[in-house]
Parts: sequence; structure tokens; C-alpha cells
Amino acid sequence: MPHFYFVLTNPEVESLLKIEVKDLKLAYSRPGFMTFKSECPVRFNPKMARLSGLCLGKFKLSELKMDKAWVWKRDDSYILPDELKDLTEKTFYRIGEKVTLIMMVGPDEFWVGEYELLPTHFQTPGEVSSILEKDVPSRAYYKIAEAFEAFDLPFEEGDRVLELGSAPGGASLFLLDQGLKVLGVDPAEMDPEILKNKNFKHLKKPFETLGEDTFKDNVHWILSDVNLPPTVVIKEVGRLLSFLNPKGVILTLKLNQPKHLDLLDHTVDKFHQAGFMCVKLKYLPSHRQEIALVALLQDLETGPKR
Repeated sequence: MPHFYFVLTNPEVESLLKIEVKDLKLAYSRPGFMTFKSECPVRFNPKMARLSGLCLGKFKLSELKMDKAWVWKRDDSYILPDELKDLTEKTFYRIGEKVTLIMMVGPDEFWVGEYELLPTHFQTPGEVSSILEKDVPSRAYYKIAEAFEAFDLPFEEGDRVLELGSAPGGASLFLLDQGLKVLGVDPAEMDPEILKNKNFKHLKKPFETLGEDTFKDNVHWILSDVNLPPTVVIKEVGRLLSFLNPKGVILTLKLNQPKHLDLLDHTVDKFHQAGFMCVKLKYLPSHRQEIALVALLQDLETGPKR
């Protein structure tokens, strides 16, 4: 008996996702929504998915008689029927529960899926971002904000962050707003408002030139959203870890080529070998052809979100 699985993802990464799950047959797709067929049950958790799970099939609106479910719209222009709007607004799921997700793929097209709500999931229908849009220097703001929420990152006021490739300052802004001190390393110009913050220092140089003598104080976090191949970023972060002892590393790894997919599991192993207890990958709502890697010395708590 065939088994079907669904994926919600961002259109920019669909080609990579198809490569990642090449052993399964693509059954049906719309931009941002895909289903796959397998002749036997498989562990289905593709890295390039914003959200994935078991697909229960396509349903008519009249068949969606559920007491508890979340509803996701593929396009914000779709008008959600009142009964589905009321259903999603009154439904709350706890971590560990099985979520029933109604996916409105077209103006009158509904699919249903199931997945387990994990600690790193957003508590939003369709795993969409809960971060409000605002005037920020760059998209990097949303990526670190989403990572902070998804992983419940244990930032403490006064923590020192080494940010590689900090310009123009999107991630720096979020970190400074959390009360952290940021050392931004980038030969490009920073946003003038970031430079005014007393907790920000700019080293206008390539991060490859950083040496042990650069750092007078301990670094608590290493952050990178550098637009370079993941091999380069991982190599340089590994070099920094030879003389820095952060409690966490947060990397946005660019995956512009299919071969970069094959590096991910090996990279997770490398961070484990470097002494990080918790190493996780997550495709965040604001991602394109990239993925977040978070490595922590201490394991993530499995309790409720902030």
C-alpha cells in the first residue's frame, strides 16, 4: 500500500529538496507545497523542508469536519472559509502532540497532513514565521530572530558575540536588541545606526585574518551569515574554535549547489566531535537556498517556548 508525505517549503529551495528525496516519487506539487509517494513507510524528515509529515490526502471543504486542526494558506490572497478560520483560531497544540494540518493549496483545494509538534517547531500553522516585519538593515535580522525562537537560544545579557560577515547589520541589530555585545567583522560598511550603539564594535577586515591576538575577552557566541560556500565557512569557524571557546555557534550555511547537501551530516558530526552536545539543522521560514546550523555546549531544553 503506498504511503504519501507532504512538504511545505520555500520555492527557492524546491530543486534541492527534490534532490534530497530523490528516492521517493513526486506525486503532486504547487509552489511551496509538494507531496511524495513511497511504496513502504519511510522516515520522512527532509532538511530542506520548512515542515513535513504524513499526507492524508485531498479533501472537499464539506469533508473537513474536525474538532481540532490548524489551517495554512499557500497564498495570502486566498479567502479562508469562516468555519476553517474559527477552527484554527481556537486550536492549540502542545509539544509532543500530533498536529492535524489543513493545507489550503488553492482557492478551493484542501489537503490534510499530520506531524508531531517538536520543540524546534514554531507554534504557527504551516510553520510560518511569527516575527513581525520591521525596518531593518537586512534579511539577516529575521534569520537570527527565527533561530532564537525556534531553538530557544540561551542568550544572556552581556554575552559577547563574534559576528562574521556582519554588514550591513541585520543580525547585529537583533543581537544588540537582546542586550548582547557584538564584534562585527566585515570589510563592507555597516549601517550608521548600528555603529552608534556602544555595544557594537566593527572590525573592517576579512574574517579570515582574525587571529588569537584579536580577542582580549572571551567570546560566548560565533555567528555567521556569510555568502560563501559552506566549506569555507566551516573551515574558518573550525580554525576559530581552535583558540575560542564559545558556548554556541549559529551558522547560516549557503546551499547553492546540490553537492553542499552531502556536507550537512558530516558537518553535524564535526561539531559533535568538537565538543558541542547539541547540534541541529533547521530550514527557517526566511531561508532561501540556505539552512541554519546551531551548535550548543548544553542540550536544548524540551520544555515550552518562551
